[in-house]
Amino acid sequence: MLHLNEEPRASEHKEGNGGAETPIWKVLVFDGFCQDVISTVLRVNDLRDNGVTVHMLLDAQRSSIPDVPAIYFVQPVPDSIKRIADDVARDLYELYYVNFSSSLPRTLLEDFAVQTTASAKAHQIAQVYDQYLNFLCPEENMFSLHFSNTFEAIHNPTMTDTAMGALIDRVVSGLFSALLTLKVVPTICAPRGNAAEMVATRLDAKLREHLMNSRHNLFAEGAEDVVAQSRRPVLVLLDRDLDLGTMLVHSWTYQALVHDLYDIRLNQVTITQADDAGRTSRKSYDISAGDSFWESNASLPFPEVAINIDDASTAFKREADEVTRMGGVSSLDEMGSLDMSASTRQLQRAITSLPELTARKNTIDMHMNIATALLDMIKERQLDVLFQMEEQMGRQTKTSILEAIGDPEKKNSQDKLRLFALFMLANDGLRKADIEECEAALRAAGADTAALEYIHKLRSLNKMNATIASPGSTAGAAASGGGSGSTGPGDLLGKFSSISSRLAGFTDSTSIGSIFSNVRNLLPSHKQLPVTSLVESAMGTRTQGGGFRSAVGGAGSGGSSSAAAARMFEGFVHFDPRQARRGNLAGSNALRGAQDSDGAKQEAIVFVVGGGNYVEYQNLMEFAQRSTPRKRIVYGSTDIVNPASFLAQLSRLNEVSKG
Repeated sequence: MLHLNEEPRASEHKEGNGGAETPIWKVLVFDGFCQDVISTVLRVNDLRDNGVTVHMLLDAQRSSIPDVPAIYFVQPVPDSIKRIADDVARDLYELYYVNFSSSLPRTLLEDFAVQTTASAKAHQIAQVYDQYLNFLCPEENMFSLHFSNTFEAIHNPTMTDTAMGALIDRVVSGLFSALLTLKVVPTICAPRGNAAEMVATRLDAKLREHLMNSRHNLFAEGAEDVVAQSRRPVLVLLDRDLDLGTMLVHSWTYQALVHDLYDIRLNQVTITQADDAGRTSRKSYDISAGDSFWESNASLPFPEVAINIDDASTAFKREADEVTRMGGVSSLDEMGSLDMSASTRQLQRAITSLPELTARKNTIDMHMNIATALLDMIKERQLDVLFQMEEQMGRQTKTSILEAIGDPEKKNSQDKLRLFALFMLANDGLRKADIEECEAALRAAGADTAALEYIHKLRSLNKMNATIASPGSTAGAAASGGGSGSTGPGDLLGKFSSISSRLAGFTDSTSIGSIFSNVRNLLPSHKQLPVTSLVESAMGTRTQGGGFRSAVGGAGSGGSSSAAAARMFEGFVHFDPRQARRGNLAGSNALRGAQDSDGAKQEAIVFVVGGGNYVEYQNLMEFAQRSTPRKRIVYGSTDIVNPASFLAQLSRLNEVSKG
């Protein structure tokens, strides 16, 4: 799109005077949603590398830039059509390359033609494209439709059927675009009776209509060989109601911790830092796709990440010292002033490596600052203690929960609310008097218990604990390492007590690894969350006995949970858009023809209606990596939601339900 919808080599340059090649400089105009789509995968430097010198919002005041083509990337809505037509009439740019994030309805296309023709400038419209890019990709195997508060909207009793239908259509449109980008037509399965089934039914109809009636099958364009097309994935559509607990857990992995405490929005993290004088400031960091440290450490436990930061900084210091020694200077900043012509060949190589070293230093500094901020929050809120309690939720009692709620050292009331919510979800037989006692303690600690009240109502409607293993038993997708010499919660904080100063800067000789030497046994194991267990059933093999064979063997495959998931999966509706027969298919028949020789699916797309998070995403990726052969799973949701945002939705729903 940034190369005018041509191959980069064909459109990146044009001939200038004397046959010299000059870049085609362009203006990029987008609306708010499409700005978010681009911001997730590209930064300003990336845009500049692709010839975009100016980028502006569609509704901003824009001056004329003649003799320059403009690329528009907007949603197909009437307001966008009118604004583009106004720009054409005002002759702001030389040519107009219009790209819509999803399919432009014919009525709007005709309206666009009428408006541009009226200005006698229609010949300046060079292209009109449907890009099918109305989704965000924060990770390689993760996508989000970027619909905020979807869980709240779906469960809002005041929502009309028309509004619900419009929301479902938006979800279907986003999923259609994601499938089109992947160039796959999957089989579809979903539980009965909720929003996921509505999405499955309409998506099946949309895919079927496109495959049967379109003159140009977009799924075939640019697709790989026939063998690749035959390996069809299964699309598992799920409702967030299936597992509320995963949205509330305290995680211990780097990416999930950052999202929980600081919220990752458009691959950007904003942390609050305090100086020695107590003054606070906010600093934002971009987590780009080229950040190899983030890519390799995002799913690791935080103590292990801190050790890796130490190793990376040590390696950097060693290389930087070698470079500065050869240059006869005291720091890398002084290397740029050296005379290259007078330098030796070895020194010239060292100076050439300076940009790469500088980029590495910036990356290490960023992760050191993020880790320091995380550590401060861990100490302040005793998140390590809460994590271990949730890992051992089956051993917790009302007394231990009340002690945690009343502990003045645990200063965040929302953390206590999340802990009790998980305890309640894990204990279906909890007495009403015990619940009321704990809720009273939460209110005394300053917590708003409206979210708990709504969980009560939702459980009574859905009978949540009648299905897969209770969320609390898999809270955090992990269990403590166990064994002799395990580190207790109090001892763990003792190991953290001095790390903040030691994380900052490269001059400290103390090794972070030594500080965390006794924390390594607090590592996540491979318990499966309810969503992962259902995906395992969807990708597994039906045996002669009628059950599903697990695609992953060995310990940690979640035996009882997998068995319960297999029973639940039996009640799913199934669709195959490529089959002539329309409507729900028998479960076993829907899976045939898209499996390997052993009957197991090797690819799956998992989509949660109502919001997802990085805990669930990482759990699915671990399942895929443990599988033999390794499976490919893509995880998506209506939005990526952290616990604070999800609790806020529950609280608002409780207030609405009272009315």
